[in-house]
Amino acid sequence: MGIFRYSTLIFICIFGSGLSMLAQEFNARVTVDHSQVQSSNVQIFRTLETSLFEFINNTKWTGDTYDMDERIEANFAIVIRQMPSMNQFSGMIQVNYARPVFNTSYLSPILNHQDPDFTFQYVEFDRLEYNDNTSNPNLVAIIAFYIYVILGMDADSFEKGSGAKYYQNALKIANFMQSDGRNPGWRDGEGIGQNNRYWIAENLNNPINEPLADILYDYHRNGLDLMYDKGNHKKAKENIIAALLKVEQLHTARPTGIIPQMFLNAKRNEILRIFGDGEPVNTVPLRTMLEKVDPTNRNKYEDLGTSR
Repeated sequence: MGIFRYSTLIFICIFGSGLSMLAQEFNARVTVDHSQVQSSNVQIFRTLETSLFEFINNTKWTGDTYDMDERIEANFAIVIRQMPSMNQFSGMIQVNYARPVFNTSYLSPILNHQDPDFTFQYVEFDRLEYNDNTSNPNLVAIIAFYIYVILGMDADSFEKGSGAKYYQNALKIANFMQSDGRNPGWRDGEGIGQNNRYWIAENLNNPINEPLADILYDYHRNGLDLMYDKGNHKKAKENIIAALLKVEQLHTARPTGIIPQMFLNAKRNEILRIFGDGEPVNTVPLRTMLEKVDPTNRNKYEDLGTSR
């Protein structure tokens, strides 16, 4: 494939009967929690889970060829909260994606996002298919949207700037669905602090957020991927700090933008672990930036002192 990827961990999921192991882009896991609703047909939720698993993992999303050990690890956790009518569902979806770190079995989180506007229609055993040139059923559109967000972030973390075409696909889906006008989460007038799918796509494609590609690449390729070599620990940490300091550029350019918060929601705990031990580096500028950009979690950064 065109983007250099690697992984020392091969994780092959077999979900449901008759699922062929195709070397597509994703090795995703899907869970559907229906404990908050009462239904006489519990089997539909199992069928939905299997259908989504096969849709995500068996669809060819890009023009690249992925080996089995290159497939992208991701989780799609769905919570069904209501069934307003037959075959109508609403709830939330949590999307998580983690990237392999060179010469390790560690997966570094890059996306950890909860979407509360998850409404859809699903008829049991209906085939889920994505059409790139028109609006899709809301269930298919939401899943495809996050697939392309993940593909963009994954690509940028391996090859700087290579995620743009996938972010454009996410925006294309958002524009189609906004024109459709029937489902929440796609319109520019919705969302708190620009926190919906339309604004995620708009932000990812807006030139003011171009530093995100640098951040993702430098944090991972010039940072975490060097950590396997003990002689490079300090340099790797310094490169990670330099990458993280660019998050302030995103925040300053658009204080209400969602991208800095999405990035830190995925990385916050990892950042604290990276600088919690090992080779000492000056973390004062990093702590100052994080407290400014992520004030609601200010207390979590108190341990980022001058020596580590």
